Amino acid sequence: MADQLIAMSFDDGPDTTTGDLLAILKDLRVYASFFLCGGHVRAYTQAARAIVAGGHETGNHSYDHTRMDGLDEGAVRGNFERAAGAIFEITGRKPSFIRVPYMSYGEAVFKAAADMNMPVIGCDVIGYDWEETADTARIVQNVLAAAKDGGIILLHEPYAKTRAALPPIVNTLRSRGYDITTVGALAAQKQITLKAGVCYNAL
Repeated sequence: MADQLIAMSFDDGPDTTTGDLLAILKDLRVYASFFLCGGHVRAYTQAARAIVAGGHETGNHSYDHTRMDGLDEGAVRGNFERAAGAIFEITGRKPSFIRVPYMSYGEAVFKAAADMNMPVIGCDVIGYDWEETADTARIVQNVLAAAKDGGIILLHEPYAKTRAALPPIVNTLRSRGYDITTVGALAAQKQITLKAGVCYNAL
């Protein structure tokens, strides 16, 4: 086991570029947590199944990537339950965690997650790859500057600049003594039991 552990995660998929991302992860020998949108899973069924077939972990990122703050508990739970149903129907895998789109937390989110018996996964190592000014070099810099033992890296599927950032991120982290893994494996190796309705930004 490496001296330090860090989890790799991706939001907003699957989409037309998922296969390219999976090929890079395979070459790098990295297993990641994919927080999937249920509507995207239905639109890109082969990509969703390829994520599971590749040995990666699945999480629930809502059905339609809607903001959750301002919604009541029923609306939040309904959205996540719809997504969970799509993910299980298409991939045969129940998502292990919830991640809220836009990190739009609110009391209703935590109540819904508790009702669904799901922990909420945040992040504390953020690539900021959605920002127009963030090129590949800046994404690499953002991740490496924030990386720490027990951290959870947040990146997004659709961006070519993010895929290009993965080899230098992974290679540098490994040179620093990190083992890069999934959120679930990170929790297991840290001997942390994730509790339903609780948000974890790091482990």
